[in-house]
Amino acid sequence: MDGIVNFITGIFDAWRGQASDPGKQCVFAFLLLLLALDIARKGWRISWSRRAVESVAATLAIFHINIVLIPGLWLLSGEIETLYGLLGIPSVPGAVWGNLPVWALSLVAILAHDFANYWNHRLMHMKWLWPVHAIHHSDPVVNGLTTYRVHALEMLVMWGSYTVLLTWLGLPADAIGIGALILLLHNIYVHIDVDWSHGPLRMLVASPRFHRWHHADVPEAYGKNLANLFPFFDWMFGTYRVPGPCNAPMGAAGVPRNDVVQLTLWPLLEWSQMATRGVQALRAVLPDWLARDTGVREPRPLDVKAE
Repeated sequence: MDGIVNFITGIFDAWRGQASDPGKQCVFAFLLLLLALDIARKGWRISWSRRAVESVAATLAIFHINIVLIPGLWLLSGEIETLYGLLGIPSVPGAVWGNLPVWALSLVAILAHDFANYWNHRLMHMKWLWPVHAIHHSDPVVNGLTTYRVHALEMLVMWGSYTVLLTWLGLPADAIGIGALILLLHNIYVHIDVDWSHGPLRMLVASPRFHRWHHADVPEAYGKNLANLFPFFDWMFGTYRVPGPCNAPMGAAGVPRNDVVQLTLWPLLEWSQMATRGVQALRAVLPDWLARDTGVREPRPLDVKAE
């Protein structure tokens, strides 16, 4: 009984934390500003088509499901931090950062965070983690709220990777907090439906055009433009692709668009199918492999010649 009470209390704490966090309030105000600008630019009817409303409703539902799951994610992320501590990985001494101003430390935090994000993102576009990340790509009407269309398991993967890839840096908490807020606001910005390319700064700061190509549901765009903030990481590692304005459809082939139940269960369903196919393939090759290993051949029916 105590466990249930603690879990429910954790959910309410998560809600209060979201509502009272100044950073989240800043994000909410930014989203409202983007909405107002979008309506002013396009008009209400065009901005809020039926498909857009369905898309936003599904995203908000996924966001609230994640709120419910946050206490469990906190527990699991704590276990990851404990395991990391057992590894005994040395960290950068705090004195290294002591004489740097907060703005410089925040810049270091943003650069390190985005480098980690690039490789996280690249990993999640590979076979076994794609079912987790596919939920983010399921949105057929990419907009600022698409930032929050992520599966809870993706949040856990990201938190775990940050623990491994960034903890050793030993950056001050205030610099990490400022950097995280800037990255979140920028992440919302690159999802808005505008064809801005940033001109001569396009390789330095990711633009909405750059990121729309990442969400494009065309084969040539798959696994491209993986950096969240710094496109030069994609240029360095061969995943940059911005041929011009993006007029391709958004979404991910074979992934449910706005079915919240299916999207929530999607990783489990996909992994189950992958495991089944793997077992079937193993069963198909196992007899031949055993025969080669032991020299024993399966008995074959004799050819009977008609007299």
